[in-house]
Amino acid sequence: MSIVAQSYKVVSDSPLDIISFEECLVNSWAGEEALLLFYVNAPSVIIGRNQNYWREVSPLCKVPVFRRVSGGGAVYHDEGNLNWALIVPRAIHSQDDELAAVASAIGTLGVYARPGARGGIFVSLGDGETQGKISGTARRFGTRNVLHHGTMLVSADIAALKASLGGIKVFEDSSIASVPGHPVNLSRFLSSLSIEELMLHLSRTLAGSAPATIELADFWNKEKTIARRVFKNPEDLERKFDFCVECEEFEAHRKQFGSKEWIIDRSPPFSVVVSNGRAKAVVLVQEGKIVQVVPLEAGDSVSARYADELTAHFEGMAFDFRMPEIMGKEYQRGIEAI
Repeated sequence: MSIVAQSYKVVSDSPLDIISFEECLVNSWAGEEALLLFYVNAPSVIIGRNQNYWREVSPLCKVPVFRRVSGGGAVYHDEGNLNWALIVPRAIHSQDDELAAVASAIGTLGVYARPGARGGIFVSLGDGETQGKISGTARRFGTRNVLHHGTMLVSADIAALKASLGGIKVFEDSSIASVPGHPVNLSRFLSSLSIEELMLHLSRTLAGSAPATIELADFWNKEKTIARRVFKNPEDLERKFDFCVECEEFEAHRKQFGSKEWIIDRSPPFSVVVSNGRAKAVVLVQEGKIVQVVPLEAGDSVSARYADELTAHFEGMAFDFRMPEIMGKEYQRGIEAI
């Protein structure tokens, strides 16, 4: 893939730092070719920009949840998943070509991989029919550049992945829902493959060199811009850098993307049906709060009374995973007496 100019391994303690750094690079990358990044996150769930938190995250999820700046579906990250990202000038961006290049690089390891539906990369499993998904991708279009990034499952905890994703059932919802897939690790085919080996292979194949290292904790110099001392290899100091990330911008993104308003309340308006058995009501949630409760069926006096009771007690409250159950039980005795 000759369009890649530079390759970096980005090291950080938090997915929040990576999300913020990627957004900075979408705004600042001035090269004529693409910038390639690799990073590994601690266990976490990352939902898409336009997704419903409550629909995507399991009520039993035990890991931190973040919302990225790109679209696409919810994904699970851990130390067995290699994340890759391309910052590509819009003038040369091609989703198909970039996915084909990544899939081809995997193929040179001896595993046949191909791009598939919705930007995924797939491998054929033993039955010849089932398609295992090793990579899910998403994009974010900036003024000059496109962020095209994705996962690469190597030895991820698939049980934890499945336990962390999949939220509550919704009634009406305008969000972009995740499409269930059949996740599979590359270690199923290459048992000895490590994250570092895969990263080095992809970097050399796509960029023609090993990645330089950026430690985000040591990223800033006194001028609050990129510091040359961050690059660990002496030969990296001779490289030409085409981006300059400002600390102030990074911290502003970090504050925004780490807020409840961004992660949870940004979820598009949605509704859920609650019931105590006999009465049924629709609860409308907007910006993370219960804004309206109405009977499921017009003319149903029992459900209308139920909706009025719920409105009186819950309107304006923050929504959480327990609300449907609480609303179903809290007023059951009173409604049954009607």
